[in-house]
Parts: sequence; C-alpha cells; structure tokens
Amino acid sequence: MRQQMLTLAAALAMAVPGLSSAAFVSGPVNYNFSSIYSGTSENLTYDADGALYSDEPVLLICIDHSTQPPFANAATPVPQAQFDTEAGASAIKGASGAAGEAAIYWLLDQYYLSYYKNGSVEQRRALQYALWELGNDYDGSAASINISAGASRPASENVIEYGGSDQAAFVSAYNSLYDAMKASLPTLRTSYRSGTYTMDLFRNRDPAYQHMVALIERAPPNTVPIAEPTITGTSQVGSTVTGSYTYADNNNDVENPSGTTYQFVTSASPSISSSSDGTVVASGTTGGASQTPTYTLQPADQDKNIFFCVRPDAQTGATPGLEVCTTALGPVTELPPNVVPTAVPSITGTPQVGSTVTGSYTYADNNSDVENPSGTTYQFVTSPNPSISSSSDGTVVASGTTGGAGQTPTYTLQAADLNQYVFFCVKPAAQTGASPGLEVCTSPVGPVTTRVVQQAPTPVPGLGPWALMGLTPLIALLGIRRQRKHIG
Repeated sequence: MRQQMLTLAAALAMAVPGLSSAAFVSGPVNYNFSSIYSGTSENLTYDADGALYSDEPVLLICIDHSTQPPFANAATPVPQAQFDTEAGASAIKGASGAAGEAAIYWLLDQYYLSYYKNGSVEQRRALQYALWELGNDYDGSAASINISAGASRPASENVIEYGGSDQAAFVSAYNSLYDAMKASLPTLRTSYRSGTYTMDLFRNRDPAYQHMVALIERAPPNTVPIAEPTITGTSQVGSTVTGSYTYADNNNDVENPSGTTYQFVTSASPSISSSSDGTVVASGTTGGASQTPTYTLQPADQDKNIFFCVRPDAQTGATPGLEVCTTALGPVTELPPNVVPTAVPSITGTPQVGSTVTGSYTYADNNSDVENPSGTTYQFVTSPNPSISSSSDGTVVASGTTGGAGQTPTYTLQAADLNQYVFFCVKPAAQTGASPGLEVCTSPVGPVTTRVVQQAPTPVPGLGPWALMGLTPLIALLGIRRQRKHIG
C-alpha cells in the first residue's frame, strides 16, 4: 500500500506543480492592465527539460513592493521572467517566514474570487496592497498589519489615479481586508494551504523584479493530513510528560482517531527528524487530537532528551501524513532524594497559672508527600531555660498526635509550671516518602507567673441611727459655745 501511495504521488508530481520538487522555470508573463500588478502565462516551462509548468493558465500577482513587476507589454518590454518555484518564505521580504506564506494563501483563498476576479478597481487595488503588506511588512503579529506604516500604505493612495472612481469604496475595501487579516492571521497555522486553488510562491531570479504568488484555478491534489505536536512537563525522573497535537487537512478530510499514532522518544541528541532517530519508550494510537497521551520518565531516561512524535491519519483522502516530532524537552535529570517533612510551630497565650496556651504549626514537604495527621506528634514542654533544642531538654507536660496542621492543641498552665518557660514542639510525619521529620520547638512564652487575685475593697465603718441621734445635741452645743466665744 505504501509503495502504491509513493507511485501515485510521483505521478501527481509530474502533472501538478504543487507536488513537484522546487525547480527553475522561465517564460513570458503578459500583463493586461487590471488595476493590480498581475500577469498571466501559458508558457512557463521547466528549465531542466522544457516541460510545461502547467497545462492551464498561471496567474502571477506581485507580492514585493520595492521592485518592478516582471511583465512584458508593448510600453515596457522586459526580459523573459525567471523564477524558482516552491520558494516558500524565501520569496517574502518581510520577517514572517512560513507564517507569511500561509497568510498569502489564506488571503487569496478568501478574496481571490470576490476581490480580484469579480471585484471592482477599488477592490483589486485593496487586494494588491494587502498582498504587499504580507510580502513586506507582516511579521506574524496583528500589530505589523498597518494601513499607514511600512512599505505598503493604502491610506496614502488616491485610487482615482489608478482607474478607480470611488475613493470611499477603496478605503472601505482595504479596511475590510486589513481588519480580517488582523483578526485571522496571527493564529493561522503555518501549514495552511488552499483546498480551492493550486498556489505557489515564485522567487524572481532577477533582483530587479518582484517575487510573485502563482495561482491556477484548479483545486490542488488531495494532500496528506498534517500534525503539529507539542510536549510539556518537567524533565525529571519520576515526572510525567504530556503530549498534544493539532490536526489539519487542507482538503478538510476528517481525522481517523484510531489511525493517528504517537511515540514518546528519547535521544542523547537535542534534535531528531523522526522517531527512528532515537529510542521509542512509549507508543500507541492517540484517540484523536483532543486526547493527551502521557509518559512517566524512568531512571533509564536520565541525561537524555524526550520528544513527542505524531503521524496523523485521515478517514478519507490521501493518508497517513508525515511523522512530525517536537523540539526536545530535557535533558532529563535525576530524581532528587526524598527528604523528610518539616514543621514550623508557634505558641500563643498568657504565661500565667490557670491560663491556656495554644500550639499551631505549618507542614511542608519538598517532595509533596502528604502529611499523616495521626503520625504527626506534639508536646508542650516546660523548662527553667529560655531556650531548648528538643522536648528532651525540658519536662513534657502534655503530648499527643496533632490530627493535622489545621488543628490547634492546647494546655492549661498549672501551679507546678510557675517560673517555668513553656514551649510547643512538633515532629511532622508524612504518609509516603521519607518520614518522620525532625522535632522542632518554638521560642518560649513565659516565665509563668501566678494568677493575680483581685481583692474586694475594705468597707468603711458607718454610724447607726441611734448614734446619729446622740451626736445631734452635742453638735448643737458645740455650735452654741462657738458662737458665744465669738461674741465675747
């Protein structure tokens, strides 16, 4: 079956330019004024053997703004056009690369019929500026698409000078194109190709003339599906890495989930072309582009790079596609030694006989081992010393299991704790991995003092009613004597 597919592909390559390998073609390109720098050739031939490039007319539209169009006409005769076919990003002067090539195909796929073939002068001029924008200024971002900046500036043109009659229609046309490009191109896959027209990018061998996009009004042959895989995760022994991919088919052939295969591959090399360049450590069918196969890195993978490779399969049409591998994740490092958990305790409360002090703590484990609530222990400890290293340096007055870091054990200070410092000590335990951790004690509260007893005030003695009655004549007598003494 594979040999049959290769034979079919070879036959199609001879009949359809899009499937042949890159080659040098030459021939006349005739320009008929159409408000856009485009020309048609029916006689482009391969330099190697003189065979026709296409048995149908080839439309060529300029995508390079800074040089002359390579068209022959009575007013301006030019040498026979000479192009490298399948030039890809090398025919684009801007910094967009493969994204620019896909963008040009997308633009003509969407607007060739309405703006070029059946469009007005204003629409064709707008389409020309859009192609120049992609060939010169586009860098893959929406910000680089600008009607007033760069080599292509439609906002500076008066369309009347090019045979148009409605400047407002021209402004509307180019604004619509530029808005559509800003919205769609930054997320367009770089492998985008038309399923409606056969298209190619031509690089002009003469630097005095423009590079072109070639379009034949014939659907391209059914092509195989395309996958773009990615791999994520931590490249460390014991960690899990995840593969994912996007599926695309320029003929809209639906993916065959049970036919698309994946392979996780390790290699000492930082790059591979296919899974055969490394060691396959896991493989299977993906189940479709929505699925994300995983692989857990093993000790044998240490110091190697890990890749995720996908070969897409379609339910109909040409299939399967080519296997594609990600860039490397790695090198894989060894698993760090499992360490014991740690606790940071604290103690609060009033250091006074009869008062309650409360202990709390935080739990941590560098290996993410979960705490064992029934294994973590605590101890309240008293000591005449203001610092201790462990509970053995003092007297344990209360102890138990904490029940987990969210719990807060308490202790009520006793008379025996008077003048002592109080500490809260915790030894953390994990459910898995290295355990238990080291016991850690707080700084103290204290020293513990006695409870201050509030005494009731001593009552002031009062005079009864009989005593007051007896005092009344005496006070009156003293008042009379004082008055007589004053008169005398």
